[in-house]
Amino acid sequence: MRLKQLQGIFLAAIGALFWGISGPIAQFLFTQYHMSLNWLVESKMLISGLLLLLLCLLLPKERKRLFAIWHSGRDVVALLIFMLGGMFAMQYIYYKAVAVGNAATATILQFLSPVFIVVYTVFREHVHPRRPDLIAVLVALSGTFLLVTGGNPTHLTMSPRALFWGVATGLAAAAYVLLPAKLLVKYGTLAISGWAMTIGGILFNFVQPIWRDVPHFDLIGHLGYWFVVLLGSVVAYTAYLASLDYISATAVGLLDAFEPLAATTLSVLFLNVHFGWIQLIGALFILSTVFILALARPQPIDQQASS
Repeated sequence: MRLKQLQGIFLAAIGALFWGISGPIAQFLFTQYHMSLNWLVESKMLISGLLLLLLCLLLPKERKRLFAIWHSGRDVVALLIFMLGGMFAMQYIYYKAVAVGNAATATILQFLSPVFIVVYTVFREHVHPRRPDLIAVLVALSGTFLLVTGGNPTHLTMSPRALFWGVATGLAAAAYVLLPAKLLVKYGTLAISGWAMTIGGILFNFVQPIWRDVPHFDLIGHLGYWFVVLLGSVVAYTAYLASLDYISATAVGLLDAFEPLAATTLSVLFLNVHFGWIQLIGALFILSTVFILALARPQPIDQQASS
């Protein structure tokens, strides 16, 4: 294997691991420091967005198209739609699922997004689903059943709220992928993500001012929070994009499996989350849909549902 391929694999794995680790850390901050969900989403979007825009200014290739979107009213409207229905929805719903349930199940259910994308595409384009698409949907439904019931249909292994917000995370992740597709091709991922996060953070500041409900962090709390904001968002996203210069988008999509692996491992080891073997099989079923669809046909470059 060539050195560049190894670099790409390393970068993609680091990005996925950092994303995955962020979930359990956020859960820890919710329970130990009583951090407000609204405050986390507001501050994370605003700070991460500004840092991504700064990164665009520092990169000559990105700098040229950073402000280009503001020359098209139609694209600005599309950006605002993505900001609300994609970026903000993904951030808020994922961390809501973490807060009412746990990071492991929230991250696993987030990986239902490729199945929702398949269903949307079939109805949107009026095409018959391919065999791999049908297999992926069936496997995802079976996995979700096993994960949330442990194999016993009369019993839920999680609260109805956790189940609702977990499935909603998958829907939000699908919207996060579908809404900005044309914008990403035209203006680049860093610029669109940076503007969406920054605008979302500024607007949400009217609902949740960043200076209100600030948690009383000690050193551990600060380290956890800044991991989520810096390593789990800016660095993870940059590593993901950089990996695409060395390996294919399909390979990067397969390496996304490190995200739920990291979230589940940390949740079990440090947050007292327990998974029975049937639930683990269900989780593997859900995650396998990524492999089924990725190997059946290449994914678009920006088909990443990150939190």
